[in-house]
Amino acid sequence: MDNSTLCQKALEGLDGLEAPQLPSWESLPQLDLYMDQVIVLMERYLALFSDGKDKLITPSMINNYVKLGLIPPPVKKKYSREHLARLMTICMLKQIMPIPTLSYLTGKGAQQTGLPESFDQLTREQSQALEHTAQGAREDIAALEEENLRQGLAQLALKFSAQANANRILAQKITSLLQQETQAPPKGKDR
Repeated sequence: MDNSTLCQKALEGLDGLEAPQLPSWESLPQLDLYMDQVIVLMERYLALFSDGKDKLITPSMINNYVKLGLIPPPVKKKYSREHLARLMTICMLKQIMPIPTLSYLTGKGAQQTGLPESFDQLTREQSQALEHTAQGAREDIAALEEENLRQGLAQLALKFSAQANANRILAQKITSLLQQETQAPPKGKDR
């Protein structure tokens, strides 16, 4: 692939990130859905997070999330708006968060502010992060020198990987701190 094609493809890869279409709580279906409908909807909502190779969500994954207590069991084989919000949260974050952390964030963490508010904050923050990253990457790619394009793109990939890793570490430390706080016995009076 020549440099101009490579550069063009790299820039095209940013197109979906600059205006992500993540749903809000209010835009999630109000009617309960069957498993196959949930899968279709989740694939559409989360297409941006897919690498095209692996499924983001399958019926067996959903069943496992129920068994692990990450989502409540369906009611009469139907999934509500609450299920959809929790599933989206899990699918967006499972690449970077361990399951116990996700369990806390979708359970006790969401209870602090309420699931609708928590979900809307996550989708808003994710959209802003995607937009910000894409804008920065577009500027970085435009500044690359033609003769060192491949090396420059590799360095950008390392840069964004390192930033993602740093953010993951910080998110896990904060969540761990919150989990410890909720598990710690109440402190009594000093003797």
